[in-house]
Amino acid sequence: MRRMLVVLSSLAVAALFAWPEVPASAGTSQHAAITITSDAGFTSCGCVTSGHGTKADPFVIGPWAIPAPSGGTGGWSVKIDNSKGGITDYFNIVGIASTYSDTTITDPTIWLDGVTTSTTITGASGNDLGIGIELDNSSHIAIDGVSYNKGNGTGVYINGSSYVSINNSKFKATCNICSPHTGDGIYAVNSSGLQIGTGADCPKSIPCNDVTYDDGFGIYLQDTHDVVINQAVADANDTGGYVLDGTGTYNVTLENSSAQGGGSICHTYLGQKLPTGYDTDLQGGLHLINGTHDDNITNDTFSNNTSIDVASGGNGFFYDPCASAVDQPFSPVEAAMGANVIFSNICYKLSNNVPGLPPSTCKS
Repeated sequence: MRRMLVVLSSLAVAALFAWPEVPASAGTSQHAAITITSDAGFTSCGCVTSGHGTKADPFVIGPWAIPAPSGGTGGWSVKIDNSKGGITDYFNIVGIASTYSDTTITDPTIWLDGVTTSTTITGASGNDLGIGIELDNSSHIAIDGVSYNKGNGTGVYINGSSYVSINNSKFKATCNICSPHTGDGIYAVNSSGLQIGTGADCPKSIPCNDVTYDDGFGIYLQDTHDVVINQAVADANDTGGYVLDGTGTYNVTLENSSAQGGGSICHTYLGQKLPTGYDTDLQGGLHLINGTHDDNITNDTFSNNTSIDVASGGNGFFYDPCASAVDQPFSPVEAAMGANVIFSNICYKLSNNVPGLPPSTCKS
Protein backbone atom coordinates (compact mmCIF):
# COMPACT_ATOMS: atom_id res chain seq x y z
CA MET A 1 0.00 0.00 0.00
CA ARG A 2 1.59 3.25 -1.06
CA ARG A 3 0.60 5.11 2.10
CA MET A 4 3.10 3.11 4.12
CA LEU A 5 5.33 6.11 3.42
CA VAL A 6 3.20 8.14 5.82
CA VAL A 7 3.75 8.06 9.55
CA LEU A 8 0.31 7.81 11.10
CA SER A 9 -0.78 9.05 14.47
CA SER A 10 -1.88 6.57 17.10
CA LEU A 11 -5.42 7.81 16.57
CA ALA A 12 -5.30 6.92 12.88
CA VAL A 13 -3.74 3.52 13.56
CA ALA A 14 -6.54 2.69 15.95
CA ALA A 15 -9.06 3.70 13.32
CA LEU A 16 -7.46 1.55 10.66
CA PHE A 17 -7.85 -1.53 12.79
CA ALA A 18 -11.41 -0.69 13.74
CA TRP A 19 -13.01 -1.63 10.40
CA PRO A 20 -12.24 -4.71 8.26
CA GLU A 21 -10.83 -4.01 4.80
CA VAL A 22 -13.23 -6.57 3.26
CA PRO A 23 -16.45 -6.79 5.27
CA ALA A 24 -17.70 -10.33 5.65
CA SER A 25 -20.78 -11.38 3.68
CA ALA A 26 -20.52 -15.14 4.15
CA GLY A 27 -23.90 -16.82 4.34
CA THR A 28 -25.79 -13.91 2.76
CA SER A 29 -28.14 -14.97 -0.01
CA GLN A 30 -27.66 -13.47 -3.45
CA HIS A 31 -30.10 -11.15 -5.18
CA ALA A 32 -30.06 -9.32 -8.48
CA ALA A 33 -29.68 -5.54 -8.49
CA ILE A 34 -32.77 -3.82 -7.09
CA THR A 35 -34.69 -0.91 -8.62
CA ILE A 36 -37.87 0.47 -7.03
CA THR A 37 -39.82 3.43 -8.43
CA SER A 38 -43.23 2.99 -6.75
CA ASP A 39 -44.84 1.37 -3.74
CA ALA A 40 -45.74 -1.62 -5.90
CA GLY A 41 -42.03 -2.27 -6.38
CA PHE A 42 -41.61 -3.36 -2.78
CA THR A 43 -43.96 -6.26 -3.48
CA SER A 44 -42.69 -7.19 -6.94
CA CYS A 45 -38.93 -6.93 -6.32
CA GLY A 46 -38.66 -10.08 -4.23
CA CYS A 47 -36.15 -8.16 -2.14
CA VAL A 48 -38.15 -7.35 1.00
CA THR A 49 -37.41 -9.69 3.88
CA SER A 50 -39.73 -8.24 6.52
CA GLY A 51 -41.96 -5.32 7.43
CA HIS A 52 -45.25 -3.83 6.27
CA GLY A 53 -44.12 -0.49 4.83
CA THR A 54 -45.49 1.60 7.67
CA LYS A 55 -43.56 4.10 9.76
CA ALA A 56 -43.80 1.75 12.75
CA ASP A 57 -42.87 -1.33 10.72
CA PRO A 58 -40.95 -0.34 7.57
CA PHE A 59 -40.05 -2.75 4.81
CA VAL A 60 -36.56 -4.23 5.16
CA ILE A 61 -34.53 -4.66 1.98
CA GLY A 62 -31.74 -7.13 2.70
CA PRO A 63 -29.48 -8.59 3.76
CA TRP A 64 -28.40 -9.50 0.23
CA ALA A 65 -25.18 -10.11 -1.64
CA ILE A 66 -25.47 -8.36 -5.01
CA PRO A 67 -23.18 -10.19 -7.50
CA ALA A 68 -23.64 -7.80 -10.45
CA PRO A 69 -24.75 -4.18 -10.95
CA SER A 70 -27.98 -3.19 -12.67
CA GLY A 71 -26.40 -2.81 -16.10
CA GLY A 72 -24.40 -6.00 -16.00
CA THR A 73 -20.98 -4.36 -16.06
CA GLY A 74 -22.01 -1.04 -14.48
CA GLY A 75 -24.85 0.56 -12.60
CA TRP A 76 -26.15 0.24 -9.05
CA SER A 77 -26.87 -2.42 -6.46
CA VAL A 78 -29.96 -0.72 -5.01
CA LYS A 79 -31.79 2.30 -6.41
CA ILE A 80 -34.91 3.72 -4.78
CA ASP A 81 -36.20 6.38 -7.16
CA ASN A 82 -38.95 8.63 -5.84
CA SER A 83 -38.20 11.47 -8.26
CA LYS A 84 -41.76 11.15 -9.64
CA GLY A 85 -43.44 10.79 -6.24
CA GLY A 86 -44.48 7.16 -6.55
CA ILE A 87 -43.14 6.04 -3.17
CA THR A 88 -44.96 6.68 0.10
CA ASP A 89 -44.08 3.47 1.95
CA TYR A 90 -41.36 3.38 4.59
CA PHE A 91 -38.30 1.17 4.15
CA ASN A 92 -34.80 0.48 5.42
CA ILE A 93 -31.81 -0.99 3.60
CA VAL A 94 -29.85 -3.55 5.60
CA GLY A 95 -26.71 -5.56 4.89
CA ILE A 96 -26.25 -4.98 1.15
CA ALA A 97 -22.88 -6.50 0.21
CA SER A 98 -21.92 -5.52 -3.34
CA THR A 99 -19.54 -8.29 -4.38
CA TYR A 100 -18.72 -7.09 -7.91
CA SER A 101 -16.27 -4.46 -9.21
CA ASP A 102 -17.28 -1.28 -11.03
CA THR A 103 -14.65 1.10 -12.39
CA THR A 104 -17.14 3.77 -13.53
CA ILE A 105 -16.56 6.57 -11.05
CA THR A 106 -20.11 7.97 -11.30
CA ASP A 107 -21.97 4.70 -10.66
CA PRO A 108 -23.65 4.81 -7.23
CA THR A 109 -23.76 1.52 -5.34
CA ILE A 110 -26.77 2.50 -3.22
CA TRP A 111 -28.77 5.36 -4.70
CA LEU A 112 -31.70 7.24 -3.17
CA ASP A 113 -33.42 9.88 -5.30
CA GLY A 114 -36.20 12.00 -3.86
CA VAL A 115 -36.67 9.82 -0.78
CA THR A 116 -38.08 11.85 2.11
CA THR A 117 -39.42 9.16 4.45
CA SER A 118 -37.16 8.31 7.39
CA THR A 119 -34.75 5.68 6.08
CA THR A 120 -31.71 3.86 7.46
CA ILE A 121 -28.88 2.32 5.46
CA THR A 122 -26.89 -0.06 7.65
CA GLY A 123 -24.23 -2.70 7.13
CA ALA A 124 -23.62 -1.93 3.44
CA SER A 125 -20.19 -2.88 2.11
CA GLY A 126 -18.08 -3.34 -1.00
CA ASN A 127 -14.66 -2.89 -2.57
CA ASP A 128 -13.57 -1.49 -5.95
CA LEU A 129 -16.90 0.17 -6.76
CA GLY A 130 -17.97 3.61 -8.00
CA ILE A 131 -19.72 5.96 -5.55
CA GLY A 132 -20.57 4.18 -2.31
CA ILE A 133 -23.86 5.92 -1.47
CA GLU A 134 -25.52 8.74 -3.42
CA LEU A 135 -28.34 10.83 -1.98
CA ASP A 136 -30.13 13.16 -4.40
CA ASN A 137 -32.86 15.49 -3.11
CA SER A 138 -33.48 13.19 -0.17
CA SER A 139 -33.95 13.79 3.55
CA HIS A 140 -34.07 12.06 6.92
CA ILE A 141 -31.50 9.43 5.93
CA ALA A 142 -29.36 7.64 8.55
CA ILE A 143 -26.20 5.84 7.40
CA ASP A 144 -24.58 3.59 10.00
CA GLY A 145 -21.98 0.81 9.98
CA VAL A 146 -21.13 1.17 6.28
CA SER A 147 -17.77 0.26 4.74
CA TYR A 148 -16.66 1.03 1.17
CA ASN A 149 -12.99 0.43 0.44
CA LYS A 150 -10.73 1.10 -2.55
CA GLY A 151 -13.60 3.00 -4.18
CA ASN A 152 -13.23 4.35 -7.69
CA GLY A 153 -15.51 7.27 -6.80
CA THR A 154 -16.60 9.28 -3.76
CA GLY A 155 -17.59 7.36 -0.63
CA VAL A 156 -20.80 9.32 0.08
CA TYR A 157 -22.15 11.94 -2.33
CA ILE A 158 -24.86 14.13 -0.75
CA ASN A 159 -26.57 16.34 -3.33
CA GLY A 160 -29.39 18.73 -2.47
CA SER A 161 -30.27 16.68 0.58
CA SER A 162 -31.00 17.41 4.24
CA TYR A 163 -31.07 15.79 7.66
CA VAL A 164 -28.51 13.11 6.91
CA SER A 165 -26.49 11.33 9.59
CA ILE A 166 -23.37 9.22 9.09
CA ASN A 167 -21.92 7.11 11.90
CA ASN A 168 -19.54 4.20 12.44
CA SER A 169 -18.50 4.10 8.81
CA LYS A 170 -15.39 3.95 6.66
CA PHE A 171 -14.98 5.41 3.17
CA LYS A 172 -11.80 4.99 1.18
CA ALA A 173 -11.67 6.36 -2.36
CA THR A 174 -8.79 6.01 -4.79
CA CYS A 175 -8.28 7.19 -8.35
CA ASN A 176 -5.46 6.82 -10.87
CA ILE A 177 -6.24 10.01 -12.76
CA CYS A 178 -8.19 12.19 -10.35
CA SER A 179 -10.54 15.05 -11.04
CA PRO A 180 -12.21 17.01 -8.22
CA HIS A 181 -14.62 14.99 -6.10
CA THR A 182 -13.96 11.62 -7.72
CA GLY A 183 -11.86 10.50 -4.77
CA ASP A 184 -13.41 12.18 -1.72
CA GLY A 185 -14.55 10.37 1.41
CA ILE A 186 -17.70 12.49 1.85
CA TYR A 187 -18.73 15.22 -0.59
CA ALA A 188 -21.82 17.33 0.14
CA VAL A 189 -23.17 20.09 -2.10
CA ASN A 190 -26.23 22.33 -1.63
CA SER A 191 -27.25 20.34 1.43
CA SER A 192 -28.05 21.02 5.08
CA GLY A 193 -28.60 19.47 8.47
CA LEU A 194 -25.77 16.92 8.31
CA GLN A 195 -24.70 15.08 11.45
CA ILE A 196 -21.42 13.25 10.87
CA GLY A 197 -20.18 11.29 13.88
CA THR A 198 -22.69 12.48 16.45
CA GLY A 199 -24.57 9.21 17.02
CA ALA A 200 -25.07 7.82 20.51
CA ASP A 201 -23.59 4.53 19.26
CA CYS A 202 -20.28 6.12 18.21
CA PRO A 203 -17.27 4.62 20.04
CA LYS A 204 -15.56 6.74 22.67
CA SER A 205 -11.94 5.68 22.22
CA ILE A 206 -11.60 5.69 18.40
CA PRO A 207 -13.01 7.88 15.62
CA CYS A 208 -16.62 7.36 14.67
CA ASN A 209 -16.04 7.88 10.92
CA ASP A 210 -12.85 7.16 9.01
CA VAL A 211 -12.04 8.90 5.72
CA THR A 212 -8.35 8.08 5.88
CA TYR A 213 -6.50 7.15 2.68
CA ASP A 214 -8.71 9.04 0.24
CA ASP A 215 -6.95 10.32 -2.87
CA GLY A 216 -9.09 13.45 -2.78
CA PHE A 217 -10.48 15.27 0.23
CA GLY A 218 -11.61 13.58 3.41
CA ILE A 219 -14.78 15.68 3.82
CA TYR A 220 -15.70 18.51 1.44
CA LEU A 221 -18.72 20.76 2.11
CA GLN A 222 -19.79 23.05 -0.73
CA ASP A 223 -22.62 25.51 -0.07
CA THR A 224 -23.76 23.20 2.70
CA HIS A 225 -24.88 24.55 6.07
CA ASP A 226 -25.90 23.52 9.58
CA VAL A 227 -23.43 20.67 9.87
CA VAL A 228 -21.67 18.95 12.76
CA ILE A 229 -18.57 16.87 12.07
CA ASN A 230 -17.45 15.11 15.23
CA GLN A 231 -14.84 12.47 15.93
CA ALA A 232 -13.64 12.06 12.34
CA VAL A 233 -10.18 11.06 11.13
CA ALA A 234 -8.86 12.10 7.71
CA ASP A 235 -5.21 11.14 7.97
CA ALA A 236 -2.89 10.41 5.04
CA ASN A 237 -5.08 11.99 2.37
CA ASP A 238 -3.29 12.81 -0.87
CA THR A 239 -5.08 16.15 -1.25
CA GLY A 240 -6.61 17.47 1.97
CA GLY A 241 -8.51 16.64 5.10
CA TYR A 242 -11.47 19.04 5.35
CA VAL A 243 -12.68 21.84 3.08
CA LEU A 244 -15.50 24.30 3.88
CA ASP A 245 -16.35 26.06 0.63
CA GLY A 246 -18.67 28.94 -0.27
CA THR A 247 -20.87 31.59 1.28
CA GLY A 248 -23.61 28.95 1.43
CA THR A 249 -21.43 26.97 3.82
CA TYR A 250 -22.05 28.23 7.34
CA ASN A 251 -22.90 27.11 10.85
CA VAL A 252 -20.48 24.20 10.53
CA THR A 253 -18.96 22.73 13.68
CA LEU A 254 -15.82 20.65 13.18
CA GLU A 255 -14.82 19.16 16.52
CA ASN A 256 -12.76 16.40 18.11
CA SER A 257 -11.33 15.45 14.72
CA SER A 258 -7.95 15.21 13.02
CA ALA A 259 -6.20 15.44 9.66
CA GLN A 260 -2.61 14.52 8.87
CA GLY A 261 -1.99 14.51 5.13
CA GLY A 262 1.26 13.13 3.80
CA GLY A 263 0.42 14.75 0.49
CA SER A 264 0.71 13.45 -3.04
CA ILE A 265 3.30 10.92 -4.00
CA CYS A 266 4.66 10.29 -7.47
CA HIS A 267 3.31 7.12 -9.06
CA THR A 268 3.43 5.59 -12.52
CA TYR A 269 0.17 5.04 -14.38
CA LEU A 270 0.11 3.80 -17.98
CA GLY A 271 3.80 4.57 -18.22
CA GLN A 272 3.40 8.17 -17.10
CA LYS A 273 4.60 9.64 -13.81
CA LEU A 274 1.74 11.44 -12.09
CA PRO A 275 1.09 12.86 -8.63
CA THR A 276 -1.68 11.15 -6.71
CA GLY A 277 -4.71 13.22 -5.70
CA TYR A 278 -5.99 16.36 -7.43
CA ASP A 279 -4.12 19.27 -8.94
CA THR A 280 -5.29 21.89 -6.46
CA ASP A 281 -4.08 24.57 -4.07
CA LEU A 282 -6.15 23.04 -1.28
CA GLN A 283 -3.57 20.55 -0.06
CA GLY A 284 -3.43 20.43 3.72
CA GLY A 285 -5.38 19.73 6.88
CA LEU A 286 -8.23 22.29 6.84
CA HIS A 287 -9.14 24.90 4.23
CA LEU A 288 -11.88 27.51 4.69
CA ILE A 289 -12.52 29.14 1.33
CA ASN A 290 -14.75 31.35 -0.81
CA GLY A 291 -16.52 33.09 2.03
CA THR A 292 -17.59 30.28 4.33
CA HIS A 293 -18.66 31.97 7.55
CA ASP A 294 -19.99 31.56 11.09
CA ASP A 295 -18.22 28.24 11.64
CA ASN A 296 -16.80 26.70 14.82
CA ILE A 297 -13.50 24.80 14.70
CA THR A 298 -12.73 23.31 18.10
CA ASN A 299 -10.70 20.56 19.77
CA ASP A 300 -9.07 19.45 16.52
CA THR A 301 -5.61 18.37 15.42
CA PHE A 302 -4.22 19.54 12.07
CA SER A 303 -0.52 18.80 12.06
CA ASN A 304 2.22 17.08 10.09
CA ASN A 305 0.65 17.87 6.75
CA THR A 306 3.00 18.12 3.78
CA SER A 307 1.39 21.46 2.93
CA ILE A 308 -0.62 23.91 5.07
CA ASP A 309 -2.26 22.71 8.28
CA VAL A 310 -4.94 25.42 8.54
CA ALA A 311 -5.68 27.87 5.75
CA SER A 312 -8.00 30.73 4.85
CA GLY A 313 -8.21 30.51 1.08
CA GLY A 314 -6.02 28.42 -1.16
CA ASN A 315 -2.31 27.85 -0.71
CA GLY A 316 -1.43 29.41 -4.06
CA PHE A 317 0.78 26.47 -4.84
CA PHE A 318 0.55 22.77 -5.67
CA TYR A 319 2.94 20.31 -4.08
CA ASP A 320 4.17 18.15 -6.99
CA PRO A 321 6.23 15.13 -5.91
CA CYS A 322 7.01 14.35 -9.56
CA ALA A 323 8.83 17.70 -9.89
CA SER A 324 11.50 17.14 -7.26
CA ALA A 325 8.94 17.86 -4.54
CA VAL A 326 9.02 21.56 -5.37
CA ASP A 327 5.93 23.66 -4.77
CA GLN A 328 4.42 24.67 -8.11
CA PRO A 329 2.52 27.98 -8.52
CA PHE A 330 -1.23 27.40 -8.80
CA SER A 331 -3.84 29.75 -10.26
CA PRO A 332 -6.47 30.88 -9.62
CA VAL A 333 -6.01 30.87 -5.88
CA GLU A 334 -9.15 30.03 -3.92
CA ALA A 335 -10.62 33.04 -2.09
CA ALA A 336 -10.43 33.50 1.67
CA MET A 337 -13.00 32.58 4.30
CA GLY A 338 -15.68 34.99 5.53
CA ALA A 339 -16.43 36.42 8.97
CA ASN A 340 -17.17 34.89 12.34
CA VAL A 341 -15.14 31.71 12.07
CA ILE A 342 -14.18 30.72 15.60
CA PHE A 343 -11.11 28.60 16.40
CA SER A 344 -10.46 27.13 19.83
CA ASN A 345 -8.15 24.46 21.21
CA ILE A 346 -6.58 23.43 17.90
CA CYS A 347 -3.20 21.88 17.16
CA TYR A 348 -1.40 23.11 14.05
CA LYS A 349 2.06 24.12 12.86
CA LEU A 350 1.68 25.63 9.41
CA SER A 351 -1.06 28.26 9.04
CA ASN A 352 -1.88 30.38 6.02
CA ASN A 353 -2.83 33.83 7.29
CA VAL A 354 -5.97 32.79 9.14
CA PRO A 355 -7.15 35.93 10.96
CA GLY A 356 -7.31 35.53 14.70
CA LEU A 357 -5.94 32.00 14.81
CA PRO A 358 -5.20 31.20 18.47
CA PRO A 359 -1.87 29.76 19.63
CA SER A 360 -1.40 26.12 18.72
CA THR A 361 -2.10 23.52 21.36
CA CYS A 362 0.37 20.99 19.89
CA LYS A 363 2.57 19.38 22.51
CA SER A 364 6.24 19.02 21.72
